Amino acid sequence: MGRVRASGTAMQAGPRFGPAGQRMPKKNELRPHVHGATTRKVVKLGFSIVAVLAVAAPVYWSISSGALSAAIAETHRNFLDYTARSGLALREVKVQGRGETAIADILTAVQANRGDPILGIDIDKVRERLEDLPWIVKAGVERQFPDQLVVTVTEAEPMALWQRNQKLYLVSRDGDVIETANIARYSNLLIVVGEDAPKRAQALFDILAQTPELRPHVTAAVLVGKRRWNIRMDNDIDVKLPEEGAPGAWQRFADLNRRNDLLDKDILAVDLRVPNRVVVRQAHPPEVAPVNAK
Repeated sequence: MGRVRASGTAMQAGPRFGPAGQRMPKKNELRPHVHGATTRKVVKLGFSIVAVLAVAAPVYWSISSGALSAAIAETHRNFLDYTARSGLALREVKVQGRGETAIADILTAVQANRGDPILGIDIDKVRERLEDLPWIVKAGVERQFPDQLVVTVTEAEPMALWQRNQKLYLVSRDGDVIETANIARYSNLLIVVGEDAPKRAQALFDILAQTPELRPHVTAAVLVGKRRWNIRMDNDIDVKLPEEGAPGAWQRFADLNRRNDLLDKDILAVDLRVPNRVVVRQAHPPEVAPVNAK
């Protein structure tokens, strides 16, 4: 039998088999089939992004334009109005602890009118405004439902008059200046003089309190060099206290006065600046008779 020769037309080969009869993959089967799946994922991701933007864009516009804030504020106002109509409306402001502060100033600081929603009052802001008033050093504000606001204030305690640049200022025990138009009302208070006198006056008053019999006779105190005090008595005697050991020196002066009635003497000053030594300066020292030479 003769040999079959191949013609010019290529013959399609049948399936090829590898070792042990395994079928060999075709050329196009060697490429991974991922193109279609990737396209579907990209499309889904695109739709997701569009959906998020569709929701987020109006929200962002609302925030940036103020529309959302305005809507929230309107809802809040409507809620407060509803609570007021339901009985939670301000009817009375009770004030406790007031002495010098005018009731009109307190009501102005509250910034609320009769009938306003009691839940709409900013308690912290009211307290801050109250403590900004001249006399008030501490304030408490409390709602008492359904319709009362209770304001409790602690006012400054006037301690002395501070003389500075030929003017008098009322100062508290904390050394703070109290603004008041009626300074003459406190003319019986002790006058302190000196740049730092208000801040250091409380320590001086603690010293003076040790001798109740002398305290009514003290009219003024001058802080000398920001270091020590000169005490002016009501008979114009100056008691000079030391920088260190002032309480003991003042007690020593009290003992001397009890024994010798120093306040009744014709003297100008009692100097206690040197420890364990008292120097008394007389107002009219006796004249020394001249010695005649022989």
